[in-house]
Formats: sequence, structure tokens, C-alpha cells
Amino acid sequence: MYFSFKFSFCIILLINPILCYDPPPRMHHNSVIIDNRLLIFGGFISFTTSANDFFYLDLSNSFNNANISWNLIVEGSLPINTWLSTSIVSLDNSTIFLIGGYMRNESTLDYDFSKKVYTYDYNNFPSSKWTPPSITGDNIPSRQQIRGVIDNSGVVYIYSGLNTTVLTGEKFLGVMFNDMNIFNTISLTWSNLDISENRPLPTSDYSANILPSGIIVYIGGQEDTGGTNFTLTKMENIKLFDTKKLEWSYMNATGDAIDPRWLFTSVLTPDGYIIIFGGCTHDYTNVSFKFAVLDTNKSPYEWSIPDSSKSNLPPSIYGHSANLYYDYMIIAFGFNMDTQLYSSQVYLYNIKSNTWVKTFNPVEPAITTTFGPSTTNIILPAKKSSKTLAIGLSLGIGGAAIIIIFTATFIIFYKNKKNKTREGILIIAGSSEN
Repeated sequence: MYFSFKFSFCIILLINPILCYDPPPRMHHNSVIIDNRLLIFGGFISFTTSANDFFYLDLSNSFNNANISWNLIVEGSLPINTWLSTSIVSLDNSTIFLIGGYMRNESTLDYDFSKKVYTYDYNNFPSSKWTPPSITGDNIPSRQQIRGVIDNSGVVYIYSGLNTTVLTGEKFLGVMFNDMNIFNTISLTWSNLDISENRPLPTSDYSANILPSGIIVYIGGQEDTGGTNFTLTKMENIKLFDTKKLEWSYMNATGDAIDPRWLFTSVLTPDGYIIIFGGCTHDYTNVSFKFAVLDTNKSPYEWSIPDSSKSNLPPSIYGHSANLYYDYMIIAFGFNMDTQLYSSQVYLYNIKSNTWVKTFNPVEPAITTTFGPSTTNIILPAKKSSKTLAIGLSLGIGGAAIIIIFTATFIIFYKNKKNKTREGILIIAGSSEN
């Protein structure tokens, strides 16, 4: 009996880390959504430790944000430890592109920027491995602290960023740029756009969202104004890039005053509102209003701080991720300035009721949007395909195995108990045992 129970328990321990992964708290990670899964990889765990794990949260089921069940993708570990990079999903949801960022060799932990782009073949999820693709065209620059967006033709736009030259201890110093790089995810071609007219100041740590019109809206971050230190961009000073005309323009947003910040996130709603959350000052202190909304339907754009968003507000965090899935903005991980600790918490904001909530209940919308996806735009997952069914069956087999093990253990336990009971019964002639 003891051996059978111990054997069953060991098997459960082997299965459980895959189905119930407890990821370390982190910040500066990547997150994308494909097939009802919030996929998270990489990140910064401490000033001396970075991550290469790959895991996901199942968004097809309801959950409470106080009790999150993560799932580890065992075969999906990155060959590099990375943070402050950008990630893009191809238009057909078949490929995840990891671009730039700080990179350390997973084995030696030495900084290694020899490969600046990695891909993950989602068609073979969860058995795929991250590999560097063969990319033609212009040289791919080494850039960190960037944000990319993808248009309806499959072209990724990456503006500016930092090229780090000093990587010692907690110091990450380098040169900031103001160029525009584009990556065609269909032809796997990289191009450095030569645009000099109206070009903005060198910028990093901004947020980027692409509108249905093809205009990319760049907000906040830090700029190189020519002084000895970088300065934070005023939030009302909006940079706009037209992906159809390949032209820069600017807009001064109106409305509520929003503190300048960096290391924050943004999502674009189907009705044209950009929601920003979190971030910090240059001294890594709290900003006055961590939640704000930019209305891009107005001209000029208008900032507001909704009263309904002020209740149950999450703590002040930066270096987190944000993804919009149906009615929910999902905030994950980051650095909690209130506790001064790395976080593994998930926070939920319902854009339909305009409130912070604790429970996630997936409900498919009646209509879909028409604009192209980006790393921070709303995600409307495709219907479950055969590969989704395959992984569902795979996880189902794992769950079934656990049920079988528990059932077998119970039967063994019951039989042993019954036998022991029989040994303790005195059989008297003329009596019967039921």
C-alpha cells in the first residue's frame, strides 16, 4: 500500500509542474496572445538574474486573479535570457517573433547579441523550439527598450531604442537612436528607412499602438535632448508615424494633465481609445495618475482620467505587460513600487464596465474589429484549430492520467483497508459475512 501510494505521488509530482507552473516574479518580460492563451516569456528576475522560461495562462476558462494556474511549456525555453525586447505575432498566428532587447547566452550567461531575432513556430505548439530565422536586407541593429507594432500587410515597425554599450552590474548605458526600422514578416526582409524630414528626437521606453488608418501613435518614454541625461517625454506631445506615406507628424493632446513616465504599457480598444497603465518617473517613483485614457477619435487627441477607474486600483507598478483580450485588459507581473518587490500578480480591467475586477469571464463579442494586431492591441483569437485540439487532448491526457492515478490509488487503499478489516473479524460458525 505504501509503495503504491508513494509511486502515484511521484508521478503526480512529475506531471504537476507542467500543468501548474509557479513562475518566478519578474519585470520587462514579453507577452502575446494566441488561441486563447496568454503566453509569457523572458524577463528580468533580479539585477543579477534574467529568465528564459516560456509559459501561458488559459483564457478559455474563467478564473480569479488571486488564484492563477500557469502552464509551463517545457520544450519552449529560450536559448537566451532576454528582457526589454519586443515580441510580435504574425498575421496568421503561426509565428512569434522575438526582436532585440538585452540578451544573455542561456548556458554561459555572457551577453550575446549575435542573433537579434528569434522565432517560435506556433503551428507545432508545444513541441517547437526558438530558432534564429534567416533574414535578408539591411543590417539588423542591436536595440533595447523598444516596442514594435505590425500592420495589416505583415510589416513590423520599430522606432528608435537604445544601443547599449556598457553592461556592468546595474548600469545599462548606451546611445539612443531616432531611426525607423521595418521588418517584413512575410518575406523575412529587414529595412532601415532613410527618413530625415520631421524626424523626432531619439526615444526609448515609449508605448506604440497602430490605428486602423495605419497611423502609429507613440506616447511617452524618454528622449535624448542633447544634455548629459535623458529626459522624460511630455505625455501631451504625441509622435505620429504614417505607415502608408512613411511620414512623421506631431500632435499636442488636450484634456487632463498626465505625468510623464516610462516603463509603462498601453492597449488600443476597438473604439479608438488608448489605455495606459503604470510606469514611473526617472527616479523610479510613483506617477500621480497611473491609469489614463487617450481618445484618438477627437482631433486633437484628448486625455482623460475616468472616475470609474479609480476604485480597486492596482498598486503602482512598472516593467509589467498589458494585453487586451475581448473585454479585459490583462496586466501581468512587473515591479511593485509599493512593496519594492518583483511581482507575479495579474490585474484585470474590464473595458466594457470601465472597472477593475478580480474575476475573468471570457465572453465572445458580437462583432469583430477591422484593424491589424499589434503587441498591445486587442486580441480576437481564431477559433480552435486541429492543433488547438491536439494540445487540448495532450493536456486532457495529463489530466486523465492524474484521475486514473488517484482512482487506482483509492482502489488499492480500499482493498488493503478491507483486507485488514477482514483480518480483524472473528468468524463464528453459523454466522455469515455480507
